[in-house]
Amino acid sequence: MSAYLERAALHQTRFRTPGVAPDTRGVVLGQKGALLFPSLDRVVAFFRAYGDDGSIDEILPSLSIRRVITPLRTRELLVMLAAESSYRMDRVAAIARLAGGMVFTGTSRHFVKYRDAASPLGYDVAELFDQPADAIVYSDTFRQVYTFEREIPFRELVLKLEPHRAPPGEKTSLARLWCTAEVGVGHALIGYLFRWRVRARVALAEWPSQSAFDDAPVRMHVLELEETPARVIALLRTLPGVHVFEPLGATFGVELGFKHPIALESCQSLFANAGLTLFRGDGKVTVVDPTPPFVPVRSLVRSTLTMESAQNVASGAAIDQGMRPMALDLRLAPTNAPWRNVVATVVPASQREWLAKLLYVLPQRTLESLRIAVTERAYYLLDPAGIEGVPLGRFYGEVATRIYVPAGMTLVPAIAASVLEELVRDRGAGHVFFEPDSPAPHVIANEAFGPVSRRVLRELSGQVVHAEAPDRVDPPLPMLQYGPETRFPLWGAPGRAETEAGEKKSE
Repeated sequence: MSAYLERAALHQTRFRTPGVAPDTRGVVLGQKGALLFPSLDRVVAFFRAYGDDGSIDEILPSLSIRRVITPLRTRELLVMLAAESSYRMDRVAAIARLAGGMVFTGTSRHFVKYRDAASPLGYDVAELFDQPADAIVYSDTFRQVYTFEREIPFRELVLKLEPHRAPPGEKTSLARLWCTAEVGVGHALIGYLFRWRVRARVALAEWPSQSAFDDAPVRMHVLELEETPARVIALLRTLPGVHVFEPLGATFGVELGFKHPIALESCQSLFANAGLTLFRGDGKVTVVDPTPPFVPVRSLVRSTLTMESAQNVASGAAIDQGMRPMALDLRLAPTNAPWRNVVATVVPASQREWLAKLLYVLPQRTLESLRIAVTERAYYLLDPAGIEGVPLGRFYGEVATRIYVPAGMTLVPAIAASVLEELVRDRGAGHVFFEPDSPAPHVIANEAFGPVSRRVLRELSGQVVHAEAPDRVDPPLPMLQYGPETRFPLWGAPGRAETEAGEKKSE
């Protein structure tokens, strides 16, 4: 055993190291744990391994990283955290030693080596070293004093680390993405996402100029994408000035195809009140604080409008006689696309008898789910499970919520379902049917639809019929008498003569 340390014994209560005491397991433990690393990369390796195995958030409240100097002017890194229990320190010690560090425990400025296989209960100092210093560590091979040079905040360390490329083939979640774009390409990108019906929201972030020779602020579009097709993501990643990020939490993410050296998911409390933090693959970090409001991209699509002055409107004179206002109407056009979501049919009034006969043979399950609305010109039938059970009328597919288009046809210009719902605003809770023979769609109120069994079938009323039991008449039985024994005993029996006469006539 070194002259600097001595092993702790079971049930030992007094120690020369200030601030240490045995815990419930008999392990020598101070209020703090001190991890000594020779370089910063070993510190990063410790946090990377600790974050992959558990949560860094549990040690962040008491965590401090200090650069210390020895009397020989060499520099090392001292990481301090609350010990709390020997169970936590055992896990911390195992990961720190794996990353190339040394583990100590103490309370103030004296830190003794934490327990290992050679001394399962821990260590105590043989002689206390009293010298002015910010921290003194006692190991089995050396004793060293340190002076604090500067403290490195953990958030600053995380922001300075450069992400590395993810291994090829590693799966990433593409359900939700962030994207940053310079203002020059951002406007074109908004129109592109709108045309291809990509669900996206956009915000404009602004920073003060970083150069004294430029007074204009720095601006950038920040987009939030949902369910983005792979071809769109591949295009965005190739555009200059555009960066795509994979969210790792609610307010932080790393550029797609890269990984941060530290598992950011294990230290989410760092970004709880820091706006939006995005780590680029080249090491630059985009921090948007506070987070600007996001709006749908369809709200920012540019439209060409001509506004007349109040004087011209009052006099009825147009600004330019050669210009005419342009308005596009939704029209039905044939399509070769397969039928989808066919849930309605419109049966004309001329086929009333056919529909009545069909209802007699429909199974009970179809009748229970079928809803019908009766108008003067047609019968509208709905079945959310599919209308294939009613082979009458013209089939309709639901292209948006309660908006129907004839099967085999589509609306032109092609617009997204959400835009179509906003255009048809006066429908309320009704059902809208675009019919080929009508210039305007028909709206059928939702209250007009009801189960077929209640709207079509009439009430049944019973009629009282008086009935009496029929008279009971028992037919007489033939009487048989036994005569002398003969060769044919049944000859002469009642009814036998008629049977024999019938047989002779048939011959």
